[in-house]
Amino acid sequence: MGIINLISAANSSELTFNDKKITAGFDLKLHESITLKMLIAEMKSGGADESCFNGYFVGYSIKQISKEFDLLRFGKKSVINIELKSCLQTSTRDIKIKRQMSKNQYYLEFLKYDIDIYTFIQGDGLYYWDNGTEQPVKVKVSHLLEKLQKQKIDFNINPDNLFLPKNYLISTFNDTDKFLAGNYFLTDHQDNIKKEVFDCFEKNMYRIFCISANAGTGKTLLAYDIAKEFIKMNVSPLIIHSGKLNEGHNILRNNNWNIISIRSVTSNVVNCWKRENIDIIVIDESHRTNKNQLNLIIDKSYEEQIPLIFLYDTKQFLRTGETTDVHAYIAQYNSNIPLEKRKLSNKIRTNKEMASFINNLMHIGSSKSNLNYESVSIEYFHEFGDIKNYVDYLVENHGWKAITFSNSLHYVDPLDTIAELCETNAHGVIGQEFEKVVFVMDGNFRYSDDNTLQTRQTYYSATGMLYQIVTRVVLELKIVVLNNPSLFNKLLSIKKCSFIEND
Repeated sequence: MGIINLISAANSSELTFNDKKITAGFDLKLHESITLKMLIAEMKSGGADESCFNGYFVGYSIKQISKEFDLLRFGKKSVINIELKSCLQTSTRDIKIKRQMSKNQYYLEFLKYDIDIYTFIQGDGLYYWDNGTEQPVKVKVSHLLEKLQKQKIDFNINPDNLFLPKNYLISTFNDTDKFLAGNYFLTDHQDNIKKEVFDCFEKNMYRIFCISANAGTGKTLLAYDIAKEFIKMNVSPLIIHSGKLNEGHNILRNNNWNIISIRSVTSNVVNCWKRENIDIIVIDESHRTNKNQLNLIIDKSYEEQIPLIFLYDTKQFLRTGETTDVHAYIAQYNSNIPLEKRKLSNKIRTNKEMASFINNLMHIGSSKSNLNYESVSIEYFHEFGDIKNYVDYLVENHGWKAITFSNSLHYVDPLDTIAELCETNAHGVIGQEFEKVVFVMDGNFRYSDDNTLQTRQTYYSATGMLYQIVTRVVLELKIVVLNNPSLFNKLLSIKKCSFIEND
């Protein structure tokens, strides 16, 4: 739904036909619809002319972020935002609207527009966000009408062209300075899980939290945000990363963060945790922790009553049999330990179109929605030397991140050739995200008769590494095929969505 009249939005939100609600192209909850009608009535009573009711986007959400605004109206270089609230208790009102209005200010200020933010509360009135004091201030409806009447509506605006997801999707490791400065917000789902963790900790309730999440749901940001909050409280968290430490980790460690690699976890190390005053342990990518280390950590946690937070994705693995469902494992072998299981489900990093392509890459035809694959390109070369020159050019001149497959260091591996593409391999990018990713597929990859991606036997799982590589991408993906016409044809069928025609 594009631009709409405010009165029309209020009227159409309640219409039904044959006892079914008519879908008008936007989503207004019942309390929002009621509140909107109250706002319209006050605007009319305040002397609003026709222009004040025109030119709104209703229930607009930023792509990928799922950040929603109730009402937005754009001028040439201005934006007016109005949020609709049902009755709020006086004791919590200011806290709730301040949080939402400050968050809206954060998302809108990237537009470089003049910003006016309002919240209208049922039975209470209108509040305006004073950006100077960073506080909501109660105002009369005439304050809003004056802003609306002065604004020259831009009827040609497309908000999708203004709100760029890359402005908001910070990576803990690739945007570490922004992370440390707090230039981000968690989603409501992330925030709710975080509150549960802190509620248990503040009540001195020993728990092991198991947070499962698919790629792109922001589990790493959540893990490190929780740790950062504990540090602010003078609580001492230990972060264990189940992979190689990267440059972002080094920056955090230089800021006195206690971060170690899973490789350093031994019985001697865990026996020092109580003496070192470790208050809570956060383990990211914990699906890659081997059983011996997992048992060491769990046993010491329970013995010393040190809370544990595991974050994991059982779909990601680099060696066959490597991944572990941590919650299922603890429930089976440590039934006496109090467990809390949560799941992050909303993808905020991988856009819907990219997620659809990745599903079809792994199994052609598994996704029949969000088939706009303009952000994916597929190219073909006969010689690896030509590919190497091309990829180096993309990296050096156009900001692409090249990632390759890890190969065996001990004997000849089928992946030896394409492993030479670049220095960064699948093991080195765990937990990281990049705007544009390029990688190579060769004769080690093919599709079975049922269109499932298959690979040759390699030291590390080529399928697992492929999934690790493609789930690092935020905006653009480029696949370069080396001397494999059949594979190239299959990939093009995904890109062109021709598998739909063959159903």
